[in-house]
Amino acid sequence: MRLERGATGFWGHADEPVSETDVTLFRSVCWEAARRIGGHVGELAFARASSFHAFTVTSRAEEYAALCHAYLPVSAFAGAPPVPGQPLSGFVDPPPWVDDLGVSGFRCLPVEDLRTPMAKVDVTELAEAELTQIRYWCPAVLSDLLFNWWD
Repeated sequence: MRLERGATGFWGHADEPVSETDVTLFRSVCWEAARRIGGHVGELAFARASSFHAFTVTSRAEEYAALCHAYLPVSAFAGAPPVPGQPLSGFVDPPPWVDDLGVSGFRCLPVEDLRTPMAKVDVTELAEAELTQIRYWCPAVLSDLLFNWWD
């Protein structure tokens, strides 16, 4: 898998800033999906020290944490809401009701992709500031890099 600039959420002072993901669109798609399954969406507020936005999507039977990368149109799902500062775990494959995310331009990553070892991830397009962060934090798998609390 090849990562684009902005994957870590960092860039250097001399680098052109990376544009932010349209989190309003992501939230709208989650609301529409929740409406169809008779559920609701709750927003989880985090400090700016994370590389992602998170929402809970609750149906009558299940609750998911819907994660949206802050700078790339990438999303993932977890079985429980993330705990600030804690490594994210409990990723689950995208539920069937998230079809609209793909139509809206978001790539929903399955667990298999999230568990890709960093040795198999192409980081050649990342800025030097991002590579510095990767060397410092030493993420083991792709999910550690994409959905992080690095400061």
